[in-house]
Amino acid sequence: MEAYNLLVLIVLGIIVAIAAEDVSTVDDAAIMKNQTEEIEDTDFNDMSNLTADQGNWTVGECIIVKMAAQLTLFPDKANANTTITLDIPVSATVSPQSSCLPADSNSTQLFTLEWSDPNPDDVGVLNRNLTLHFSLNQTSSSYGVSKISAVYEYKTYVIQVNTTVDTNQTILVNQTVLEYISMSTFAMSPWEFLVPENRSYLCMDVGSKSMISELHKSTEPGGSPGERLSNATLTAKRAQFDAFRSTSAPPNQFQLPSDCSYRPNDIVPIIVGCALAGMVLMVLIAYMVGRSRSRARGYMSV
Repeated sequence: MEAYNLLVLIVLGIIVAIAAEDVSTVDDAAIMKNQTEEIEDTDFNDMSNLTADQGNWTVGECIIVKMAAQLTLFPDKANANTTITLDIPVSATVSPQSSCLPADSNSTQLFTLEWSDPNPDDVGVLNRNLTLHFSLNQTSSSYGVSKISAVYEYKTYVIQVNTTVDTNQTILVNQTVLEYISMSTFAMSPWEFLVPENRSYLCMDVGSKSMISELHKSTEPGGSPGERLSNATLTAKRAQFDAFRSTSAPPNQFQLPSDCSYRPNDIVPIIVGCALAGMVLMVLIAYMVGRSRSRARGYMSV
């Protein structure tokens, strides 16, 4: 009886090991299937209230970004109902300030979009930009967005200022003042949109990120804090980020995506584990009962 129970335990242990390996294999296969299927635009039909079109931009061979994004600003501190909703245009261009390897760090890459809109108050244009700071954690071999910042030139107007033209004469001179809104998340901890190195981050709905917002004037002294406004928000959907690309990555193609919406199915492993635990318990009980009976027979023979 003892030999039989021991044999059952050994066989059961082998079954448990094989079952665990099979569950892991199935789960890994599901992950790979989920992350390697071709991504079509029709996979991202749920845009909710976001009206922006999806743009596609590259920085050299090191960064590829695809997203539909929107900025929401509150430029009037006295009237919180004054709202500006601005779609990031697909015509926005990658700024020369974008960089694969900034001089101050080899673990940060900058992605800056810039665009302009006509100035309704004057001739010329008002400039806007948006910057994503990608940072690499070399210890964990993962990267993410460590900071988001933006600048929105709000309006221009003319004021008159006293100007001394010579020692004894002061005249009024027209001066154009530019008001602009600076926005920033500052350094985020933990980083957002984390993904393993040599992979791309994919998300149908990134959500909204709040940014501290300040109103500045071109006439203010350098380094002035500006006027604090209500926080601005950046909303993004249909987003895919691919930074710190290796030289072996296919040109102009995203690396293997890691989908933010993917959640492993834990139901099957839990069911299998409970069933196996029950079998182990039953065998242990049978083993203990068998030992008890064997000892009882031994006592009776004595």
